[in-house]
Amino acid sequence: MNTPADANAITRNRSSTDITSMPRLPQLPEAWAQEIYDMVEERERKLAAPNLLRAEYELGTASSPDEIFEARRSDEVGCLFTAEHATSPVRAATGSRDYPDAGTGGLVALLAENYGTGLIMRGDQTSNAATDPEHPIKPRIARYLAAATGYVSVHGMAPGKFMARSDTTEIQASIGLGADPTDHQREFAEKIVKLGRDMFGLYVVIGNDGDYFVQKPNSTELKRNQDGTPYRNRLAALKPNMTVNFARRQLSEAGRQVPVVQIELTKLLRLTPSDTDNRDPVSRIIGVALGYRLLEEVAKLALGEIEDPVKQA
Repeated sequence: MNTPADANAITRNRSSTDITSMPRLPQLPEAWAQEIYDMVEERERKLAAPNLLRAEYELGTASSPDEIFEARRSDEVGCLFTAEHATSPVRAATGSRDYPDAGTGGLVALLAENYGTGLIMRGDQTSNAATDPEHPIKPRIARYLAAATGYVSVHGMAPGKFMARSDTTEIQASIGLGADPTDHQREFAEKIVKLGRDMFGLYVVIGNDGDYFVQKPNSTELKRNQDGTPYRNRLAALKPNMTVNFARRQLSEAGRQVPVVQIELTKLLRLTPSDTDNRDPVSRIIGVALGYRLLEEVAKLALGEIEDPVKQA
């Protein structure tokens, strides 16, 4: 007989791929979900992987190294989004290309077309755009921040993360505030957590607030350190050259205060390569649509288009 902890682990494991394990989420791919999914997939194929295959994310669709694609709504900057790992970045420690944050390119392109501006790494990357202080994406970010209503760095995270043994789903979105976040940044993040929970039933956390556990893939076992203790870590964007910290420094120097966050989405909420995706079609469609809808609400919040969800409570 399973212990309660084992039962929770089984349910958490299912939550990474199976919508039916989370009855609070939509269970059928209604027209709105299919429409969003189709638009995200179209842009992902155009920018990152024409056939949605894992191997394509190394070179992507770039015609030159470190090519950056710009998506725009209009002449106004609006909310600025980046997808630094839309295609495979280069790991500094090894010099080899790392796993991409697949699906973030398609999400950012569609968000930018509707709410502002997007900078997307198109492929053939030679370093890590998120942490390389000399990367060509940094001056572009700085240029747009002069007029942006907010900045959202969109990333993907590996599945299996959770905060408490009683959790019945994995963390679905984690907000990184960077080093020494201001009260303004934290308040904005708290609004995202509330929106994610109340509007969509998603498990959203502020990564700065605590260390997560990791459940091994397709297993109920915890990832552990060599000494047998549970592996713990946090997604907080703390490295000094991460784009969120770079953006906050730029804004501070300009005397501007707008929301700046990094949002990491688990694979349920992104379009991942078709040759590595083990979701059923319904879970795939609904998951991608919910990922977009969460980010859409963040954009609306930064643009002042929706009421403060914390004050409404």
